[in-house]
Amino acid sequence: MVQWAVDDGLVHVEDLTAQKPSAELMISISKADEIWAHGAEFDRSVLETTDWWPLIEWERWRCTMALCRMHGLPGALNKLSTIFKLPDSEAKDTRGYQLILLFCIPRKDGLYNDRHSHPKEWAEFLVYGDKDVVAMRAVWRKCPKWNATPRMWAFWHLDQRMNARGVAVDLLLAQQCVKATTAAKKRMGDRTAELTDNEVERTTQRDRLLAYMEDHGVSLPDLKADTVERRLEDESLPDHIKELLRVRQQASKASTAKYQRAINQHVGGRLRNLLVFCGAARTGRWAGRTLQPQNLPRPKHAQWEIDLAIRMFRLGEIDLYNTENTLGLASSCLRGLIVAGEGSKLVTSDLKNIEGRIIAWVSGEQWKLDAFAAYDRVEGPDLYKIAYARAFNIDPKEIGDEDPRRQIGKVMELALQYYGGVGAFCSMAEVYGLRLHELAASAWPVIPLAFKSQAATAWVKAIKRRRTYGLEERIWTVCHALVLMWRAAHPAITTFWAQLDTACRMAINVKGKSYKVGEQITVDRQDNWLRIKLPSGRYLCYPAPKGDDYTSSFLGVDPYTKQWVRISTYSGKRAQNIAEGIGADVLMDGLLAADDAGYNPVLSVHDEAITEPPDDDNFTDKGLSGLLVGSSLWADGIPLSAKGFTAMRYRK
Repeated sequence: MVQWAVDDGLVHVEDLTAQKPSAELMISISKADEIWAHGAEFDRSVLETTDWWPLIEWERWRCTMALCRMHGLPGALNKLSTIFKLPDSEAKDTRGYQLILLFCIPRKDGLYNDRHSHPKEWAEFLVYGDKDVVAMRAVWRKCPKWNATPRMWAFWHLDQRMNARGVAVDLLLAQQCVKATTAAKKRMGDRTAELTDNEVERTTQRDRLLAYMEDHGVSLPDLKADTVERRLEDESLPDHIKELLRVRQQASKASTAKYQRAINQHVGGRLRNLLVFCGAARTGRWAGRTLQPQNLPRPKHAQWEIDLAIRMFRLGEIDLYNTENTLGLASSCLRGLIVAGEGSKLVTSDLKNIEGRIIAWVSGEQWKLDAFAAYDRVEGPDLYKIAYARAFNIDPKEIGDEDPRRQIGKVMELALQYYGGVGAFCSMAEVYGLRLHELAASAWPVIPLAFKSQAATAWVKAIKRRRTYGLEERIWTVCHALVLMWRAAHPAITTFWAQLDTACRMAINVKGKSYKVGEQITVDRQDNWLRIKLPSGRYLCYPAPKGDDYTSSFLGVDPYTKQWVRISTYSGKRAQNIAEGIGADVLMDGLLAADDAGYNPVLSVHDEAITEPPDDDNFTDKGLSGLLVGSSLWADGIPLSAKGFTAMRYRK
């Protein structure tokens, strides 16, 4: 069936199982400047596989789901109906889901229910289609249009082409990895039962495993990866409990399930629709689905070992190479699942430390911009060395590539540039394997007395506020001192946080007036929306903002519950949104230029562009990198840099 209307006119519902499409519909399609749908990739794909349907040029398509996501709203029509408080006469029909299950899923005999088998429900289905057009049109009227610029629609059309191209996948690798990991998990289940005398039959039995260890004098709050990792460092842990936890570590690598997903969802050896346009709320970055490319695990093995493991998996002989870490190797090989199609190659490029460069640019931290530029010219040390050296007032040339102080600088850079404190520092230290006891012992003697004193005072306040994170006093005070030292070394960024906070609070209380933050950012409030204007002209949008001297919040989708709720925020989080938003603009500009140059973009993973051009010498990673860093004319002054590789198989 097809449901359609022209502008605000009557909604038509045509049952194409009973009649051919009307002449009026065909004429309307041919004359329309724009064809709107909600989740337009579905409508476009269906129509393109219908022989008698007229071809609709992609440039004429528009999508209300994409429009809403451009402005920080969710995509589901039922949620949007609630958010915009549409009356029952305009809201999405909640009965629709049951009708879709009835008519759009085959029965056990392989046939479908239809207008003959369920005439009453079919009539309701036609009405449901009518209501969808009404709801979509009402949402279009209510949704802001600030970001619905020709530039953003060009990005959306690029997104549609990328999703339609999809990525080629190595199905033999996927099949052999599923076989090998299934066997490995069975072995681990058997070993778990053996270690626990059958009290725990599988490593996935979380509660039984915790109870078993409790009975043997080992108490853990949970079995999360970082909890298990920390506990394994306890030398007093009984050997059989250590082995049990290591088995749990290996067996809990759920990322290997992605191989099965690739097998289930490929079409002709390619996975399509892996990206969600503006799916990362507010910032404009892509989100992932199906294979979840934005969430691929960080490889734990060297590239040579990954290459060898891929060969052994494909031969079905991984056990000849390594039976102890099959799941870990399969996890590290996941990126290698993506390959170049026949006659093509993969050309990738990754924007290097783009958020660090952007936050320095918008805040005017000139010494840092100069340091990035010098590093790109191979005339200065990397920023992790400089971060540590500037905080401790030493010469960065003293710090080598393998010096532990560089790792401390890396954690400081990644954790603290968005107003992070002790909690953020400790979380990032965990990610990069920084041992806090060793850090406290080595850093304490060289921390200046003034910062030790400030940290000691803050410790007393942290106890009262219950913000010690369970850390010992010495560890907490060292971490806090490092936070203070990083901020002291970055006066412009620290000032930017404060100015951004002030601008947002003032804008919330005064509609229609703009407030500048530095040279690049503007904040205002339009109707019931707080807007942050980025240098590209795009807005970050925060619905229903509230703020006083102590708190700030807006309405948004909770990342855990997926419900529309009030979300607390602060200047550091908004600064992160700004940096990620500007980074997304740079990447989209570069991908659009790469598409025009024939590189055929197929995927984006964070700040990395993955393309699949013809396998000839005209397409190089150096050329792609040049397009990524040179296509955003509005970004003059950011020392952008990118680096990639050319290969037949994707890798980190």
